[in-house]
Amino acid sequence: MRKVASGVHAWIQPNGSWGESNAALIVGDGESLLIDTLWTPDLTARMLERMKRHTAGAPITRLVNTHADGDHWWGNQHLAGKDIVATEAASEEMGELSPDKLLRLRHTGEAFARGGRLRLPYPGRSWASSLGRLLEEMLGAYDFSGISLTTPTRTFSGTLELDVGGRRVELIEVGPAHTFGDAIVHVPDAGVVIAADILFIGVTPVMWAGPVDNWIAAIDRILELEPAVIVPGHGPPTDVAGARLLQRYWRYIDAAARRRFAAGRSPREAAADVLQGEEFRDGPFAEWDNPERLAINMHTIRRGEAKRIGVPERLRVVADAGALT
Repeated sequence: MRKVASGVHAWIQPNGSWGESNAALIVGDGESLLIDTLWTPDLTARMLERMKRHTAGAPITRLVNTHADGDHWWGNQHLAGKDIVATEAASEEMGELSPDKLLRLRHTGEAFARGGRLRLPYPGRSWASSLGRLLEEMLGAYDFSGISLTTPTRTFSGTLELDVGGRRVELIEVGPAHTFGDAIVHVPDAGVVIAADILFIGVTPVMWAGPVDNWIAAIDRILELEPAVIVPGHGPPTDVAGARLLQRYWRYIDAAARRRFAAGRSPREAAADVLQGEEFRDGPFAEWDNPERLAINMHTIRRGEAKRIGVPERLRVVADAGALT
């Protein structure tokens, strides 16, 4: 738990890699608002236990889920019966990947990884090995059993204003970008924006939906609010300088991708070329964790328009990322 402003606390999970997502608590007079739960019930229960010292006189009455990725809402069952708010687009997207499917993916990844360690050749061995290795890294540390999916009870599009014990809290839809239904949360009296996965700090972002111009515009929306503190979805709290650096990343990667696509490179080839280049290695982005995610971003940039991608296509782009690890 980290206090980021008066009555605003962030739950930070270093280092911001796969599933190491953040959440936030906004405490008002007699009630509190929780922003996101975590990937599993156990992780969420631990977080809520630590929050009790702040919520003893101001219980959590509502929950906001900022988008549809499971690491931001699969712990919702601990808030069952409360008012749960998300964008309409996020609510629709939440049904696309269940814990059962993710468990099957993990078992598949483990099998692929074992097969990749065998010396015997077989069709698709390289692809399967890359996919299995990254799925092990992404999912191996988490227990997805016992999850009871608890979906939003209220949805909105555009903006929604909430009163949290006398404090005005603004929900602002900024997707599609990271996902189709991204929202940020603004606490004006504290000068805080909870940016969720519109900001990744110290770790390479993942763009599932796109397009990249929408993500850049979403960061502009954050900057317009002039926050003193920004809580990202992954990584440590930051300020406007951290937001501008991520914006710089997207502009750089977008231009680099288009040059390479024009030269006939595939998304994986384009990502590998960028990561191996001197310009990237000497720049600030080379210090970020999970650089292999660039392959996922290259696929999304090449698509050019916002699109929901199903599990098979998601596996294909994850396999390309795994090949870069």
